[in-house]
Amino acid sequence: MKNIIKYTYLLLLLVGFAACEDEFIEKQPLDEVAPETLFETEAGFRTALDGVYAAMKGDFLGYNFCIYTIPENINDDIIAGSPYGFTFENTHADIHSLNYDYQSFQLEGFWKFAYEAINNANSIIKYGQNSSLRNKDQFVAEALAQRALIHYDLYRFFAPAYAVNTDALAVPYRLETDELLVKKPRNTVQEVIQYVLDDLNAAEKMATNDVNSYRISKTAIQALLARVYHETGNYENAMKFAKEALKDTRYDLDTDASALENQWRQDDSNEIIFRIRFDEKDNGSNAAMFAIPLYSSFPYYVSNDLLNLYDQTNDIRFDVYFESDPMGSGNYYPEKHVGMRTADYDNYNAGAIDIKLVRVPELYLIIAESAAREGLSEAETYLNALRNARGIGDYSGDLLTEVMNERRRELAFEGFRFTDLKRLQMGFTRPDGSGLTADSPRFALPIPKLEIDRSGIQQNPGY
Repeated sequence: MKNIIKYTYLLLLLVGFAACEDEFIEKQPLDEVAPETLFETEAGFRTALDGVYAAMKGDFLGYNFCIYTIPENINDDIIAGSPYGFTFENTHADIHSLNYDYQSFQLEGFWKFAYEAINNANSIIKYGQNSSLRNKDQFVAEALAQRALIHYDLYRFFAPAYAVNTDALAVPYRLETDELLVKKPRNTVQEVIQYVLDDLNAAEKMATNDVNSYRISKTAIQALLARVYHETGNYENAMKFAKEALKDTRYDLDTDASALENQWRQDDSNEIIFRIRFDEKDNGSNAAMFAIPLYSSFPYYVSNDLLNLYDQTNDIRFDVYFESDPMGSGNYYPEKHVGMRTADYDNYNAGAIDIKLVRVPELYLIIAESAAREGLSEAETYLNALRNARGIGDYSGDLLTEVMNERRRELAFEGFRFTDLKRLQMGFTRPDGSGLTADSPRFALPIPKLEIDRSGIQQNPGY
């Protein structure tokens, strides 16, 4: 029965991908399909901005499954689960094995949907800069932030870390002045990061907080600036922008188990600064990202290395993030993204969840790590604030070690472990012996064959 379910869904998945492939090829960029009159009204700009978020969602392969499932399959937090388990976008088989290559459809899909969204954001920037509308700066700011975020995530996936080699090739950074079909070479890591920071800093000066967490607000832009400065080792600016973001009183830490559970089961929390909204009508069932309890499908288990970092009695995260395997393996599976807001188990629908891209706890951890590395006492203040919110009291032991352990605990299954391993130049080894060495070129994922065939850009080393 399990194999029937598995192969039925994989067949539906392949049909869906084929349809989405045709749809992608047939789509035209925003500035070709929409008349210029779209940008003559504020409603038109908002529609266009919504179009960028829609393009980011793509199907399984955009900011839906793959923004989390690609990086989470290249670290040591999850291990291979039940042989009967399956995932809708097949990363458990294609990526977790670490045998990905330039023909891996998950990587190709993320690349395509990312650049489609970037092209649409560039149209908004181009028209917005020449607009006479009263709120044009707000629209341009949001589009600049969209462009920066997507390019940053492309860099995270397809380039070496900034701390490893700033001269290495990263990804093409497409600007509003670029002709759509012009073949751009890959920019260096240094260039991409500078473009990202330039876009975010420009956006931060123009943005407002007149939007909720379903759009990129000024606070979200400040949080993204903190993230990028932190990842590149500019700890002073990382702390500066994280503290600015935390001044927004709309957002705060959850302090009890029910609130934290509500965040991950119902997408309801004041911790969420920016998320991609998913409803019943949206593609996919991303509440089935790492586990599908509805179908008794558990393709991943949680590593003991991660589980042992938690106070399993007092830490309110433990019962929200993990659940014991009901099939009796003695393992835990990742439950963090098993949402219930749109699930309909009576009709075998696992449901959709919001993709939470910026949350308050990350800001506390950015300040704590940055301050610890700079030898500042406020590291303890922010670390302890988060720990107490999660029910485990003040830290003891080595400060920086505890900060990094807390970062791994809090941000599990949100894609950060992959980035942290890269920026800190750490390898990993799983219980089955698979893994990557600290200097492995495979931390920079292969440029998809489709893009190389189209533009002739250079492939990453090792592929």
